[in-house]
Amino acid sequence: MTDRIITFSRQFGSGGGEIAKELAALLGVPYVDKAIIAEAASASGIAKEYFEKADERRTNSFLFSLVAASYGGSVAPLQPGDIITDDKLFIHAADAVKKLAATPCVIVGRCADDILADRKPARIFISADFPDRVARIARLRSLDEKAAAALIRKTDKKRASYYNFYTSKTWGAAENYDLCLNLSSLPNSSALDLLQSFATNFIPRD
Repeated sequence: MTDRIITFSRQFGSGGGEIAKELAALLGVPYVDKAIIAEAASASGIAKEYFEKADERRTNSFLFSLVAASYGGSVAPLQPGDIITDDKLFIHAADAVKKLAATPCVIVGRCADDILADRKPARIFISADFPDRVARIARLRSLDEKAAAALIRKTDKKRASYYNFYTSKTWGAAENYDLCLNLSSLPNSSALDLLQSFATNFIPRD
């Protein structure tokens, strides 16, 4: 058990989401991923499909993003005639992140490390060697290697653009995380042991 919020960012195909889920089970805390979309949809009155389409995708709007970047307040539930923008979806998702992280948990993606900065979460970035990611996605998605590689590049670009835009930080840059781990560098069981030790002994920086 940990009394800390643990956030994961991850390269597509690295296995970061899976190992985050295993870590949550070991620590005895909730694993939060798609629940963010469900909570945001429920609280906002906006269909879940809108959040799924915009999930970790950068908006094209600049002015509203200035409000979004502060995470400072909530957006009112959808009213008849309201226009649904990616920025509004982001703020509803940020509200959902804060609500779901009211107690210790493991939470994946969606700028949670930055949204929850005042809570001083343990911030983890998971990567893996590109050939390993290609093989993994090809197997999981029943794709050939060329298609898997293209999907990985597209998804990583989308995640980086979303994170960089809303946080003004650089996705994957070591200085933005407390631990960066390449899952190609050690067996999965050893990686999980390392993550469990890190999570239970983590001391946040001032």
